[in-house]
Amino acid sequence: MPIKTFGALPDLAEHFDDVVYRDTLDDSLLVQDVVNNVWHRYRWTQGRREIKYWETLLAGELPLMVQEWPRL
Repeated sequence: MPIKTFGALPDLAEHFDDVVYRDTLDDSLLVQDVVNNVWHRYRWTQGRREIKYWETLLAGELPLMVQEWPRL
């Protein structure tokens, strides 16, 4: 089970030791859990105070994404 809440993008990226991506359709955040070979979707809370876990993507196609952290 992924961690439920993060305070900032660097914290989310550091936990998964990876890049944070943003879904271009709904602005949710996606990170790859390499150990379990799944992707986790997170969303900003209202006011962008914290990042909350939303769902795990087990199989299928990934949405169109852009790199959110670290910035290019």
